[in-house]
Amino acid sequence: MKTIYLTLAIFGLISFQTFGQTFTWVTNDTIETNLDLNTTVQHAMHQEAIGTNEVTLAIEVIHNDIPAAWDGMICIFGSCLGTIPVVGTQATMDPISGSNQGMVRLTVNPFNGTETAKLQVYVYDVNFPNDGDTATWLLNTTLSVEETLWEDLSIYPNPVNEVLKIETENNVDFVEIHSLNGKLVARFDELKNGSLNLSNIDSGAYLLKLVQPNGNFTVRKFNKL
Repeated sequence: MKTIYLTLAIFGLISFQTFGQTFTWVTNDTIETNLDLNTTVQHAMHQEAIGTNEVTLAIEVIHNDIPAAWDGMICIFGSCLGTIPVVGTQATMDPISGSNQGMVRLTVNPFNGTETAKLQVYVYDVNFPNDGDTATWLLNTTLSVEETLWEDLSIYPNPVNEVLKIETENNVDFVEIHSLNGKLVARFDELKNGSLNLSNIDSGAYLLKLVQPNGNFTVRKFNKL
């Protein structure tokens, strides 16, 4: 009799622990990708109900450091939110069962941005909100360090201590400074007397990105003392 009671107790504990797990991932729950500049892409993750019961899933945005200059939106099964929502935003999908799958889809265009970003969404059954899982997008836009047509470009001194001089016949719309892994460090909307004051930038190796009004750009590597 004691053995029967113990078996029932263990079975009840297991059932209690797994009862809320009413859905599973059809795709991976993490997407890590490089984005092309000025290109719109979609990255979807899908869920399906476990068993034959109908399941209603919901989402909550728990992390979002996607730059405001990027464009995009989040869509879930049954509706689109029309934007990339801020942390704390919640939304409910249409019910899923059988061949109807849940979905969380990120549509994004970084334009000329060259930052890295992370979006994380908590997905859960509305009846078991504490037993969900996260969908994570790790996004990166990479810089090309190949020489372009700016053969007349000259930057000096290199390495630079404070003021970097830039000489070119090309029309420069704005200038960005990036770390070697593509993270935006500083942006200058104009060149003042063909120079940049870099006194507030830490010592290290950086990429200088010069962008024309038509979006064409060139990149040069420099070192800051």
